[in-house]
Amino acid sequence: MLTADHVRLRKKGDVHALEGLGPATRAELEDIAKRIVEVGVGSVGRTRGEIETARMTDGVSPREKQLARGLEVVFDDASTFEGGGTEVTVATRLELFEAAARARREALATAMFDRSEFMAKFASERGLESDVLERNLYADRKREERLLVPGFQKGAALISRWELARVQAMLLRATSITIAFAHVDVAALRRFLRALKFHQLLHVVELRGDGDAIVRVDGASSLFDATTKYGLRYAMLVPHIIAAGASEISAELKSRPKKTFRADDELLASLRLEAERLAGNLPDRPEVDTLVERFRGVTSRWSVERGGRLVSLEGVSVCVPDLDFVRDDGFRVAFELMGYWSRKAVWARVDAVERGLVEPVVFAVSERLRVSKEALPNDAPSALYVFKGTLRAKAVIEHLDAVAAAAEARGTPPTVRTARKKTGKQTP
Repeated sequence: MLTADHVRLRKKGDVHALEGLGPATRAELEDIAKRIVEVGVGSVGRTRGEIETARMTDGVSPREKQLARGLEVVFDDASTFEGGGTEVTVATRLELFEAAARARREALATAMFDRSEFMAKFASERGLESDVLERNLYADRKREERLLVPGFQKGAALISRWELARVQAMLLRATSITIAFAHVDVAALRRFLRALKFHQLLHVVELRGDGDAIVRVDGASSLFDATTKYGLRYAMLVPHIIAAGASEISAELKSRPKKTFRADDELLASLRLEAERLAGNLPDRPEVDTLVERFRGVTSRWSVERGGRLVSLEGVSVCVPDLDFVRDDGFRVAFELMGYWSRKAVWARVDAVERGLVEPVVFAVSERLRVSKEALPNDAPSALYVFKGTLRAKAVIEHLDAVAAAAEARGTPPTVRTARKKTGKQTP
């Protein structure tokens, strides 16, 4: 992945933006990308070291070297390499060096040390060909990995990926990001929120009356000044941000002095096609898949469906439940599995229930977050399921029954339709 060292910024007011690509720079990019792709496509079966040597060009400027290095990183990241090294490789190399050292000492008293003769003898004793031994001697090293499938066949495709990677490189250093959506598409926002959950990132969503939305994404790096662990998650999120139709990305960068990076609508729109190719569909979390499988093996009045609709958290934010449980009389309860990282998010949901959250939800929380199940009373319209280790189907059913009983005690159980009416928001 590209890093900030591969990217040039320009200051625009109080924020920093990516350096623009004028006609001259674009022409340089096309020439360099064409050369990199030609070398790569023609180097199938060659080692990284051999490809690196083939890429060397005399007389290029520092600016061209920076562009070339960035394009090379993107090409290599998208390519498939194979390393043939194992622990046996390391042991054989050590054994070879020790035998060669002994042979050299013995040769000093009699004759010159013949490397070719020694290698042939060493290989023969182990049932190998000399050239095979030579080729695999450093097979465990990264430079000796061999190219199986080149990442790109055309320079234009390489440039498109490189342009997206520049935005990812800046978010590697981010401590928090803010994403703006103009006239947000609800289905696209739903997919984006699923991506946020998949990458285990804290977030708050603000839906505005004009159809716009603001998503603020935070991570432990802003609290503990950690490494790029969370920055990597931000970078992996970039294709999902752009594919969802974001109009602006603003990121606070970890630097001295502090910097704010901004990508505007024009830049993001130009990257949308490439972002949609990379975003794809994210799988559900393994814990959710396991719960669904276990639940379908238990007899009860409840059936389970995959989630995906938006649930308003009473002005605090919105969430995308992982599952929907439907009772045989049509009563529906959403189910959201909270991550191990999101204690703050749990309390935001408790606050939403206390504010009058209409939609019945069971929030599943790991005991690692040190949140008591008593945080929500038994007669609350939603429930807190604090679990240890794995999610248990029978425990989920108990919480679903408790939520349904609380709703019946208050009168007619709310449906999705009445929830829409009370919140004033459309549930897709």
